[in-house]
Amino acid sequence: MIEPISEFQMRQVEAATWRCIEKASQLYGRCFDTITVDFDLKGKCAGMYQVKGRSRRIRYNPWLFAKYFEDSLNDTVIHEVAHYVVDCLYGLRRVKPHGVEWKRVMVDLGAEPKATGSYDLTGIPVRQYAKFAYKCGCRTHQLTSLRHKKILKRRAQYRCQFCHGFLVADIAASA
Repeated sequence: MIEPISEFQMRQVEAATWRCIEKASQLYGRCFDTITVDFDLKGKCAGMYQVKGRSRRIRYNPWLFAKYFEDSLNDTVIHEVAHYVVDCLYGLRRVKPHGVEWKRVMVDLGAEPKATGSYDLTGIPVRQYAKFAYKCGCRTHQLTSLRHKKILKRRAQYRCQFCHGFLVADIAASA
């Protein structure tokens, strides 16, 4: 099992995040506030820009950073700061998460605008979710318990990417 990054490395990541925000401030001629940086992310994602109400923060995965420190310091930090900058410049509701605005900010900050990394997760703690069978007009889908609960509480509906039919619980497969 991989150990998460050290306190010293966490300070390096925070400093890199704030330097990147400062660089964006200079590039775009406006002051972007420093943002809360947390190291509480688990699973397959190296980083996440999170907005809850008026609160904004960047979350990093300390296990993936430990395994891929230099790559994460150079790529993940810029990736997440770019999401923050796009939010400040355009607002999140008006743009796609990895759309043209985000790609432009990534290039401006000196990074390749790729949306996801592919990491070997051996030794990284990854949460496993229960899966639930749902069907549409063309196939059966496996949804995680998170999406399943959203459907049950009538907070979400999902469509198939291929036939665009709504997904409905497959009672036969679940029994």
